Amino acid sequence: MGPLYHLPSEADRVASLREGFRVLARGGIAVAAAISRYASALDGLARKLSLDSRFVKIRDRDLADGQHRNDTDNVDYFTTAYFHRPDDLRSELEVAGLRNVSVLGVEGPGWILQDFDTRWEDAELRKDLLDVARALESESSVVGVSAHLLGIGWKQ
Repeated sequence: MGPLYHLPSEADRVASLREGFRVLARGGIAVAAAISRYASALDGLARKLSLDSRFVKIRDRDLADGQHRNDTDNVDYFTTAYFHRPDDLRSELEVAGLRNVSVLGVEGPGWILQDFDTRWEDAELRKDLLDVARALESESSVVGVSAHLLGIGWKQ
C-alpha cells in the first residue's frame, strides 16, 4: 500500500507520480495507494490510544496537515508519513497528468470494527460487510473513513 505515504513532501509525491506517468503506456491505467488523513484518528478511537498524550499530539497534527510524525519509541504509532485527504490524492494524480481520476476507499468503515474477524466468519454478516463496503467505496462524502485509498487514473 505504499510508497506515496513515505513521501512527506508534496513535490516528491508529484515527482514520483509524474515519473510513473512518464513510463506508463498511452491508454494505460495507474493505481496509487495512500493512507487516509483520518486513519490515525479512527484507529486511535478504536484502540483508545488517546489515553496517551503523545499519540494525541501525533493525531492532531495528522488531522491538521497530514504530516504524521512519530517522535516516540512506540512502533504502534507508525512512522514518518503523509496522510492524504481523498481530494488531495485526486489532485496530485491530476497534476501528474492522469485523467478520469477516481479515488476509492479500500477497507471502508469495516476496518475499525473490533469484532471484524467474527463477522467475517459468519456468511450473512460477511455479506453485509461487503455490501456496505461496495456501497461506500466511491461515495465522496465517506471515502476518507477507509484507512487506505486507491487513486486510479488513465494516461490518454
